[in-house]
Amino acid sequence: MATITQTLPPITNSARHALGFVMRDFYETAGQYLPTQHIQPKSQYAVARRTPKELTVIERPLWEQIPHEYDYFHPFFSDTPQFIGSYFARKYGSLYQEKGSKAANTYLRTCGLTRCAEVQEQYTIKDTGKSLIAQQFYKQLSTLPTLDKSDVNDLGADISSYMQNLIIKFLETDEFKLNDSEHELSIYKFALEQLKPLKITAPYFVDYQKGEINEQQIVIALAKLSDAKWWQNKLKRQWAFQREHLAIAAGQVQKSASPYASRTCVGEWKEQKRKNREWLKNQCIENVDTGEQFELALQVDKSNANPAIRRCELMIRMRGFEDIANEYDYVGAFITITAPSKYHSVHAAGGFIKNWNAGTPRDTQKYLCSVWAKIRAKLNRENLRIFGFRVAEPHHDGTPHWHILVFMHPKDKEQIHKIMRSYALDEDPFEPGAQQNRFKFVDIDPTKGSATGYIAKYISKNIDGYQLGNEIDDETGQNLKDMAKNVTAWSSRWGIRQFQQIGGAPVTVWRELRRLGSQKVENPIIDPVLAAADVGDWAAYTQLQGGATAERRDIVVRISYEAELNQFEEDVKKIKGVFAPILGAASFICTRLIKWAIVSNSKNRSDSDPRSSVNNCTEVKKSPQDDRREKVINELKKHQINYNPHQLNHLLAGRELKFSDKLLIKWVKDKLAVIDLRQKWSGIPPDIEWSF
Repeated sequence: MATITQTLPPITNSARHALGFVMRDFYETAGQYLPTQHIQPKSQYAVARRTPKELTVIERPLWEQIPHEYDYFHPFFSDTPQFIGSYFARKYGSLYQEKGSKAANTYLRTCGLTRCAEVQEQYTIKDTGKSLIAQQFYKQLSTLPTLDKSDVNDLGADISSYMQNLIIKFLETDEFKLNDSEHELSIYKFALEQLKPLKITAPYFVDYQKGEINEQQIVIALAKLSDAKWWQNKLKRQWAFQREHLAIAAGQVQKSASPYASRTCVGEWKEQKRKNREWLKNQCIENVDTGEQFELALQVDKSNANPAIRRCELMIRMRGFEDIANEYDYVGAFITITAPSKYHSVHAAGGFIKNWNAGTPRDTQKYLCSVWAKIRAKLNRENLRIFGFRVAEPHHDGTPHWHILVFMHPKDKEQIHKIMRSYALDEDPFEPGAQQNRFKFVDIDPTKGSATGYIAKYISKNIDGYQLGNEIDDETGQNLKDMAKNVTAWSSRWGIRQFQQIGGAPVTVWRELRRLGSQKVENPIIDPVLAAADVGDWAAYTQLQGGATAERRDIVVRISYEAELNQFEEDVKKIKGVFAPILGAASFICTRLIKWAIVSNSKNRSDSDPRSSVNNCTEVKKSPQDDRREKVINELKKHQINYNPHQLNHLLAGRELKFSDKLLIKWVKDKLAVIDLRQKWSGIPPDIEWSF
């Protein structure tokens, strides 16, 4: 059979392009009825099937599915953390397969990835400057939210070691040696340069700005900057903030996803609670003097750390304020203050808010605190007094708002209302809905229920959801008791104080007095206050302390503190007892009579296990210098000699130390020699020769 061969004329480039346009138009119109895919432009990688060097783990499935779209989707996913971008990548791939490129690419442009980029920009190290730390650890710090907790701990340890070496090297530079007048200050300035790009505040930075920083504070600051635990705490805090901030930007925090806090945040909070409980079960508190032990978990359950006890105490205090208000014919008001729309991430009905300022819940809380500070200042100037409670709780997208229950004199109500409203609407007052929703002032009607009943629901919701099992959350439409965990996780993650007392007597004094129980201290001023606290009568306690509108300087019974040195030889105030200022120091009553230490449970430890007042993790071997330092401290305490870190270092260097021409001491041959210059008495051990 003969074969006929026909040669077709070649197609010009213009004709080829024209044919391509015709075919594309056909597929756009009639192609939906054909079993074919849309014609897509090929990328350089799709032609040769070379795997791009910049391909991330998130992009790998997309590359295998639609490599010709790599040039389009790569800018969206290149810098996105995996825990955020994986969801969007899966959604994009499924949309592409089901509805084609137009729908998928539109989704990619309008989803939360662009907002995530705005958030990441806030944490980007733009200029390392003179910071050698930023240069050395740039990659890890730039990808901090993608790291695991263990990696963050390792990074903190590495930075602290590196910082310590930098300080040592700086001490050998000419800049330090030639600066005779400001040796310590030059080191501190060098440390500030290292921290500046990291957006981490150095210890005592506020004192430095005021020009009040001293030599001792600089030494302590450098010790902290060389400490691994200090860096780990700072980095873990940044890590947690960045991860949750990205989750908010991506839309993972809203009522259609996870209300108040992201699922990851809630999961991490639950896991941390579980670990804390396990640790508590394996610990005891031990009386340092007698050796008597109690299970630590049981003692924690009896304290204010127990949500049920914390809730009951808040209700007692609120009821006490209401009793005082009823006694003096005060009126109550329930107030709600909400931030402007730019602080909110997601609409109540769903959908991103376009004018979101990419802020965090902490930024919103800071705004609300500033508004309240202005209100308080104005009320004080006008001599208007209020008392009550403030509750901070989140909207469904994690943005905080405040509920405030306060009591006031009836004649002051209108003026207080006007002042509060003016400051609450001072920022963006004319945005849509501002006048109706940003500030609400509702008079409490005693015929409809008690004032405490108004706020009881909010207290329970923000602690443990007690008695709310059948209630529905107005914000999310879900069970209120279930939502209590999300609210608590939100508060823990952002470090937002949920409850704040307004006016009245301090609760710390109340708690310390209740430690004394029903005993009498034979003090005519403290005894009545102690009796009121012991029986749980907040109204009587407040009245005896000066009243609900008394200023702090007029409080009758106050807390007494004592200073203790921490690991950095920094003075830390600790509660020691209470006293009545009007009677002076002679009225001091010690409420912390027993010194306790946290030790491992004897059932779960061997006799060789270490004991600690804080934690029993890895036992750190002490150096001879540490042992010597401890001996000196013990001897000074034995002789009841007060000292500061500089004096201690003086003694360790083998120098004499003189106290006000009365006492002369020196550390000689691992023993403390004490000379009383007034009585010519010598406490020099007999085996030591010391001429003076």
